[in-house]
Amino acid sequence: MSIRAVLLASLFISLASIAYPQSLNCLPTAVNPVIHAEGIAEPLGDIVMNCTGSNAGSTISLNLTVFLNVGITNRISTNNVTDVSLTVDTGSGQVPSAVPGILQNSNAVSFNGVSFTVPASRNVVLRLSNLRGNVSQFGAGSQRPVVATLSLNAGPVIITVPSDQLSVGIPVVGLLATLSDTGIRCTGSPLPDVINFNNLIARGTRFVSTRVTEGFASSFEKKTPTSDSGIRIVARYGGLPAGARLFTPDVVAGSDAVQPTAAGDLGGTTSGGSYAPGGSGSLLLVRVNGTDANGAGGTLIYAPGTPGSGTVSFNSVSEVPIANGAGIVVYEVVDSNPNARETAQFPTFLGLAPISDGSGPIASENVSLGPISTAFAASNTDPIPRFVGSTPPSDCPTLNDCNASYFPELFVEASQPLEFTAPAGSAPQTKTVQIQNHGGGVLSWTATLTGVSGSGWLTVTPSSGVNYSSVLVNVFPQNVAPGVYTGTLVIDAGPVSGSRTLPVKAIITNGPVVVVPPDLFPPKVVVENLRSAARPDSPAVAPGSLANVNGSHLKGTNVMVTFDGSPAKIVTAADDFITVQIPETLSAPQSAQLEVVVDGAKSASLPVQISEVAPAVFPTGILNENFSANSLTNPAAVGSTLQILATGLKTGGPLVVKLHDRTVTPSFIGPLTGWAGINLISAVIPADLPAMTTFFYVCGFASANPSQPVCSQASFVTLK
Repeated sequence: MSIRAVLLASLFISLASIAYPQSLNCLPTAVNPVIHAEGIAEPLGDIVMNCTGSNAGSTISLNLTVFLNVGITNRISTNNVTDVSLTVDTGSGQVPSAVPGILQNSNAVSFNGVSFTVPASRNVVLRLSNLRGNVSQFGAGSQRPVVATLSLNAGPVIITVPSDQLSVGIPVVGLLATLSDTGIRCTGSPLPDVINFNNLIARGTRFVSTRVTEGFASSFEKKTPTSDSGIRIVARYGGLPAGARLFTPDVVAGSDAVQPTAAGDLGGTTSGGSYAPGGSGSLLLVRVNGTDANGAGGTLIYAPGTPGSGTVSFNSVSEVPIANGAGIVVYEVVDSNPNARETAQFPTFLGLAPISDGSGPIASENVSLGPISTAFAASNTDPIPRFVGSTPPSDCPTLNDCNASYFPELFVEASQPLEFTAPAGSAPQTKTVQIQNHGGGVLSWTATLTGVSGSGWLTVTPSSGVNYSSVLVNVFPQNVAPGVYTGTLVIDAGPVSGSRTLPVKAIITNGPVVVVPPDLFPPKVVVENLRSAARPDSPAVAPGSLANVNGSHLKGTNVMVTFDGSPAKIVTAADDFITVQIPETLSAPQSAQLEVVVDGAKSASLPVQISEVAPAVFPTGILNENFSANSLTNPAAVGSTLQILATGLKTGGPLVVKLHDRTVTPSFIGPLTGWAGINLISAVIPADLPAMTTFFYVCGFASANPSQPVCSQASFVTLK
């Protein structure tokens, strides 16, 4: 070959290298984890780019930009440098690129000037990690994945990247929960002298349990190197009455611990919980003191030991600081098993002096993943992780226990349709709706009216209550013109216990109102006898007790019951009986004259005997410590507190409970808030009694013979 030919060939190769630059083919893949739909700064899946081609030994300098379909919420400095990480592996492992990720806009971060030398294998791996996004902007019910789009360029080097978008996260609701959806009924509740978990249970202090469950297996995550804290559970309380005190456990052992923490009202064995640190992890929540109002900051009050350090049992509780009726308690996940869906429950104990005015304030509780935030952009100061405040869905469908006996079950019954017919201008009319709890625990309910046509003609009382009660539906024909009026009564006990709707209809006619003088006809109202409301076979009643007036023609628009002229409070009314609270002002013992007046017609006087004390236990008033009905299939544990509903007791008078062969001094005696004439008695069952079904009596003492007890009928309780 001539020198001319060699030079021409060399020139051709040189020109070819200019016309056809080196190529680098990059195939991107991504980890696609399940992430919190509530998350604002959620860690997204790593993006890996496997690049091949180009010439060994050549230096590549490239620019990489990642675009998300959600806002980027990483840590960011004042000059827009994020903590998103980019590493390069040329055969010796991943090495930081030394190029910062710059936030270009709310959805894009760029690495400009990334340089590396192509190895002999001509294989280079780029890995982008610790990218965080505002997943909450999709909304809790969205099924949209978080998607990343890549842009790569390197000057004269051709870099080929498939145009397909990469899914880097699948949003799923991370927190499910069970709590008192209709609020926490605040009634008198005693505290022990030494306050800890076991003593609160033994004392019979009122509590409401909160259960939290992972929406997906790795939802409850402990602290990582790039986060400020582990996942937190934030419980916030509001509407607490003056003097209320709340206590919650310091440490909560989860469902896969040695012994889960449980108070017993949501299943499981009553225990403060036990935990053993191990390699695979089990759920452990630790209370955080000193957080802000959103659950950020603060200090963990307990640190678990190293794996193999032994089992630890928990009994300590701490008070929830309350200001203006509101409080917050925060738990952080310090251990968990990322491969199993876990759940945990903690009781909130309420200490409160008895409420004497008959009111029953309802406090609220809501739980959320935390810390809670509204900072939806990249930030230098806002906590990681952080979440929107939201109401979690119920966890009972996931745990398959929605119909479990420990959940309250709403039962509503109206003896007749809520339909009224009355002339305009006539007197008010009332019908009664009975509410019962056919399940366990405490049924807290509300009664509201919706879709009411017109105004001023319909009311409902009371508007809320606990367990068994009567709701009065009142129609006022005098407040509206003739016509047909409708509305709906809604009894709501929360999503687990359910709700019931009852239509209400009033036909107001324009006929004349005829007032018949009561003395034109002989009285039809007949009073036959007076009996204890708790014991229909007993005539023994006392001032303030609940009693039934039995007879006929006792129902009307305007009904009044008097004892020696003193009016009694009417609780429920029917044609053949009226349930009343005996006036507390009556002196006893004595014989009093009972009279009933129905729409102006008066009964004949009936002499009745009023005793100083007349204890009687309601047949459905034998309750376990968690206020579920005691039965052969739901026995009370020895050492726990028996809750007894009775009537006929003297306010402030001495009282004992005779249980089997023991005499027990009650730990609490007081009126049952919201229930006229009913007393709540709490008595601790001796721990050395055997499992059995046995009898008990409630006994008071009269002033005339203070050493001789006056006892109720025998009631039966099953122990385990």
